Amino acid sequence: MTTIGCAAGRARPGELLSLVADGLTSLGLDVMQGEAGQLAIASPEARCALSVSDCGRTEWEYCLPSAATADVLVAADLATILLTGCLGPFPRLGDGRSNVTFKGLVAHELAARGMEVELAVYADEDAFDAFAEIVATGPGGCSQVHVSDDGGLTWIREAPAGASSTAGRRGPSATPGSIAAEVVEAVGWAMDYLQTSDHKHPASRTDTEMPQGKEP
Repeated sequence: MTTIGCAAGRARPGELLSLVADGLTSLGLDVMQGEAGQLAIASPEARCALSVSDCGRTEWEYCLPSAATADVLVAADLATILLTGCLGPFPRLGDGRSNVTFKGLVAHELAARGMEVELAVYADEDAFDAFAEIVATGPGGCSQVHVSDDGGLTWIREAPAGASSTAGRRGPSATPGSIAAEVVEAVGWAMDYLQTSDHKHPASRTDTEMPQGKEP
């Protein structure tokens, strides 16, 4: 993923996070100050936490209470919204193959939608174990979505000066206000999708009935 120096050098400590919190609140979202400078965004289905550094690096976490409630198309739709700025509706394009992990199904769906997707494997030499997730990269390489087998999703966005990283559009030099506006827009879209009553995809639930720990 593209990384640069601080893109919001003119921001005062905590200013970006405050601007984002105010913006999300103006959308009608229930936003609370969480631990370690995070924002907790109320959601009936998952824990949603947002952090924004003073340099504009953004991380939005979507954590389900149980992997059993994970939905392949919900994860794929969220990733598509966050990486491209497209709001759908999104027809199913993946082949729905069997005997594939949750993250594998999401990866195939995103690849079928034209996303750049790769498998990331992290080894724990002390425990003789490994953890794997898929990583989808957005246009311009400034944002990524990580998806694991427990249904968890993390959107990570860098804020390079002079670029809009949601969909890779060029624009004027980044300012605290412009960076906050882009974060509010993207997270607002994702939360609006989650709160829309018809976002569930019951047919995709059966695809997730597999051993969650299976790795390729």
